[in-house]
Amino acid sequence: MPDSELRHDSSDRRGMALNSFLCVAAESVSAAAEVMLLPSLILAFFVAELTPSYATIGLVPAIAIGFWTLGRLPAHLLAQSRRRQQPWAFASAAVRAAAIGVLAVVTSRTDPAGLSQSARPLILTVFLCLIAFSLAGGFGSLASGALLQSSIASENWGSFVRRRAGWSALLSFLAAVVVARLLGNSALGFPGNYGRLFLAATACLVSVAVITAAMREPWATAAALSVPNPPPPAWRQLLRDTRYLRFLLFRMLLSSTAAIDPFLFLYAITRLGAPFTKIGDYVILGVLGWIVSAPVWFWVERRSGARVLLQTAAVVRLVASAIALAMPPLAAIGVVRERLPDVTALTTAYGATFFVVGAALAAQSRGNYDYLATLAPHPVLPAYTGLTNAILVIVAFSPVLGGIVIERFGYEALFGIAAAVGLAAVFAGGWLAETPSRARERQDAGQVATNKALLSGPV
Repeated sequence: MPDSELRHDSSDRRGMALNSFLCVAAESVSAAAEVMLLPSLILAFFVAELTPSYATIGLVPAIAIGFWTLGRLPAHLLAQSRRRQQPWAFASAAVRAAAIGVLAVVTSRTDPAGLSQSARPLILTVFLCLIAFSLAGGFGSLASGALLQSSIASENWGSFVRRRAGWSALLSFLAAVVVARLLGNSALGFPGNYGRLFLAATACLVSVAVITAAMREPWATAAALSVPNPPPPAWRQLLRDTRYLRFLLFRMLLSSTAAIDPFLFLYAITRLGAPFTKIGDYVILGVLGWIVSAPVWFWVERRSGARVLLQTAAVVRLVASAIALAMPPLAAIGVVRERLPDVTALTTAYGATFFVVGAALAAQSRGNYDYLATLAPHPVLPAYTGLTNAILVIVAFSPVLGGIVIERFGYEALFGIAAAVGLAAVFAGGWLAETPSRARERQDAGQVATNKALLSGPV
């Protein structure tokens, strides 16, 4: 037995050297694929070209976030009984690749002339593939996180995080450029341009599945994924914790402001006269907002803590609604029309909205879990995160309500409501309890939360 354990330990050490490279590759390529499939921008506008229903358009990001969270529920159960996590991580990656692959094939083979008669089959395909993609992503998130954490030696975690961040940023930007080239080329035509984009995303997802299969899973993965069941008194403690209830109110308000996200580009087209091909430029700006602001948010959290980071995210988020509301009246001013007669200048300036949204989502992605982890005692943290995610699944459907508001009252009404809710989130952020900074602890201890490109969802 001792000889067997020594062989296993030696094999694990050799495997970790290879796994470090493979993990960076898998995380970076996965980030690129997610940029090509941004639910609140790319997939939402794809559906917008198929239906005039704003509520249906708003359903796209709601499904992406909601079903991702639902997929985590059975994963928590499997975490209690399964030792090997690599098969589950690989299965999740394979299903995700298959779902987008089916969408790519169906979209590429759809006759544009047939869409004028009925687009329902393609819309149904989009939603079914998105459901499968999101469920598989949520299901495999825990297994992938455990595999990642167990595959990197603790002393190498800091360098791994830096390499992952650098390569993820680079590949995400390149993916945004691919989006701009494919969707910004009017010669390709609809829906063929999206078919090629989904095919590129499929290639990335297949690469992730292959890389996951090539990893050498250490023998002690089960401990890395262990998710303790919260004791029964935890739920009573949670509901009596006024600090947590204030955080939950803040998260609900801040997440509700995302109701405008799938309609920002449609607003640019209908109110500002932006061409359809402008979507590629806005994707690049959104990704740049995430990438450029990430080091700033790291510094803010290390210096002032997750509370200040979330408060800053609320303020930045409010700017997006303000820009959208101010742009048409600003364009109507005579002096502005004289100096900026070309609509291109106006629509380019409007791109600041997407940059701001990307920056705000990067701050939320970094601060949400860190703040909650310092707020809740470790034994009952699963109860805190579970209730938070359950509530956010409901809040995720705010874009559907946003679509209904647009249909009845117009874009300006939705943006005005979002600005009011955003202002309430700023004030609610002032009520958040003080917590210590977790920035260094997060890097050193091995927090494995994966950055979801421009997706503000569950904790």
